[in-house]
Amino acid sequence: MFVTIDDGWEKDPAFVRLVRERRIPLTLFLTNAAIKDDYGYFTGLRRAGALIEDHTMTHPYLPKLSYARQREEICAPADIYARRYGTRPTLLRAPYGATDRATLRAARDCGMKAVLFWREVVTNGRIAYQSGHRLRPGDILLVHFKPHMTADFERLLRTIDEQGLRPAAIREHLPAGYFRS
Repeated sequence: MFVTIDDGWEKDPAFVRLVRERRIPLTLFLTNAAIKDDYGYFTGLRRAGALIEDHTMTHPYLPKLSYARQREEICAPADIYARRYGTRPTLLRAPYGATDRATLRAARDCGMKAVLFWREVVTNGRIAYQSGHRLRPGDILLVHFKPHMTADFERLLRTIDEQGLRPAAIREHLPAGYFRS
């Protein structure tokens, strides 16, 4: 299963240590408005192995925007992250999971190879299951950077472990060509 984290509003240094020490593979879908006050925090997570991917510039509801505005929302942070982190994102998670044809076209035109969604949502370290009461191999978990992130994440890791699964790196499970070095 794959742990993905959206936005970037909360920045707990203890969380970076946890990810580094436990070697937890993460995919971060970052909103530039949320991270621009401390790009360095996410450098630490990247050094710990996290992938930095695109979640738009300002977190708008994309289908309400024109193609040109959607393209700006998707391309601008990808350009910033390429300069800041040395790798341009190739995955997009649309805010609210909301897409339309223009979103998919803009994502492609901005160099995105895929638009990822999620199966389970995690709030305060607890999983809200879509169906059943267990994770399944291949599930994508959606977490947000929130207060108490480290403690909540430790609770989530215990649940994952109790269910006999472990977080995996998305990079290792998508076809070649999805990521740039």
